[in-house]
Amino acid sequence: MLLGEHAVVYRRPCLVTAMNARLHMTLSHTAPGDHTFSIHAPDVGVDHVQGTVTGAFTAGQAQARGTRFIESALAVFRDRFGLDRGVRITTRSDFSSRLGLGSSSATVACALFGLSSLFDVPITPRQLFDIGLDVIFRVQQTGSGFDLAAAIMGGTLFYDNREPRQVVPLDVPALPLVVAYTGIKADTPTYVRRVSERLTGWPVAVNGIFDVMAQLVDDGRTALEAADWPRLGQLMDMQHGLAHALGVDTPETAALVFEARRAGAFGAKLSGAGGGDCIIALAPDDRRPAVETALQAAGGQIVTAAPNAAGVLVEQGDMAS
Repeated sequence: MLLGEHAVVYRRPCLVTAMNARLHMTLSHTAPGDHTFSIHAPDVGVDHVQGTVTGAFTAGQAQARGTRFIESALAVFRDRFGLDRGVRITTRSDFSSRLGLGSSSATVACALFGLSSLFDVPITPRQLFDIGLDVIFRVQQTGSGFDLAAAIMGGTLFYDNREPRQVVPLDVPALPLVVAYTGIKADTPTYVRRVSERLTGWPVAVNGIFDVMAQLVDDGRTALEAADWPRLGQLMDMQHGLAHALGVDTPETAALVFEARRAGAFGAKLSGAGGGDCIIALAPDDRRPAVETALQAAGGQIVTAAPNAAGVLVEQGDMAS
């Protein structure tokens, strides 16, 4: 998330970029007459779960916490298109689910795209997005959809959460982004609820914050498309301050943000719901080593992933990623 955290939940726009750390999912049919599903997802601690296609995610229940988004995708796909046989699914991730880089949305995009390819059901990217929102809502009853849009479409996007939702790909040159993990896995729903509680207590002030964030997104879009990194960095700094006002900053994220700025970054901010996870910084090539060194010295773990990456795609055979 480049700009617009939390405000996007309340029908404001945001700017988001897809990172090139990928989730790989291999899908294959079971034998004719076999209507079971099995999931092997070792990266989230799931060695093997199995169930029936008809029983997948019934009453909002999954076989394991680590497979709930896949099972929800199976259920939504089954309800919309039918499944005439079972499916075997194996996942492998380039990144840890602890990082808060949209692993759940990547899972949903992979599962739905893989199922549509495997069962020969043509789905447009926009349809994939709309169906994916249903999958996510069945699991967590909330979600703005910006990370799902990035996982599906790829690239760097302007995403407006007002109806009808807009997903606008931006023509953006190489984005000099540095990503660092705080070492703390954040619980996104908890921080979404925290902001909701603050909105209930202070509706005028918090809606004012959201409106300012929307303006930062509009200005940021102009800066992005013009590759005006100093200006975008200033906007990122302001966004971080507004996130702090919403109560989602932590000592760990603040420490990394200020160290990145001190080391010469154009700007830095937490990225996502807050409470930990990752921070991002803009750093020109000649300052990048110093910024990365400063972040590591402050306890951050550099995430080696580049922005503006491709979205969901078939790699080979029946593998979707």
